[in-house]
Amino acid sequence: MSDQLKITLIADMIASRKMKERGQTQVLLQSILDSINAKYKDDIETDFTITLGDEFQGMVTSVEKAFLFVDLITLQLQLMTKRDIGEEIHLRWGIGIGKLATPVQENGYSIGMDGPAFWHAREAVESVRRHNDYGRLNEKILTGTEDEHFYNSIIRIQNVIRNEWTTTQKETAYSILKAFHYSDWTNQEVKDVLNTDLNQHFSDQTISKRIISTNIKQYTSSRQWLAKHIEEWRMAHDN
Repeated sequence: MSDQLKITLIADMIASRKMKERGQTQVLLQSILDSINAKYKDDIETDFTITLGDEFQGMVTSVEKAFLFVDLITLQLQLMTKRDIGEEIHLRWGIGIGKLATPVQENGYSIGMDGPAFWHAREAVESVRRHNDYGRLNEKILTGTEDEHFYNSIIRIQNVIRNEWTTTQKETAYSILKAFHYSDWTNQEVKDVLNTDLNQHFSDQTISKRIISTNIKQYTSSRQWLAKHIEEWRMAHDN
């Protein structure tokens, strides 16, 4: 149906059936997805949509945006559930790159769509479910090529960094990613963002400590360069 290589994301909530406040968590997740769909509509080919109570999917325009949405949705859900229900909820993600066997739906949703892009994403999320590296792996990408082993070796290290963040470090990382994505920034710019987002007045020393402790510069640079490498492969094979 399509010779283009599309980028699909499928995610689900980990241990959702054991949640104390499952209904409230689903409401929070829906509000996050609605916000992402509205703010980044030019970067989303089909909206992030809840397909089951604990699972959602969407299709995006670039690998970098796929990584960014994984980061933003993951961190925001963790922070909101920790704040509102006292229980930090985690997601597992599958990113699939491949062709479609069905057309992109005009209604902006991916429910009912099929093809290798979705098969790879589904296989990836199921792989994370089976092998989560002692809870430190939340994300995998499948492309149907040998290079995916290289991609996932880097993602595994990135996930270790992200999963070691404390709540304070997650607040810092989330604000930086939301404001600057994977682009460069200065300490003063981060200070301004955190002062606004957290309604506090941080010292230069505190900002510096937060940046260093999260390894956020290393994390975002790694995400950006891996996305660039995969995107170059995707465009070279997109015919």
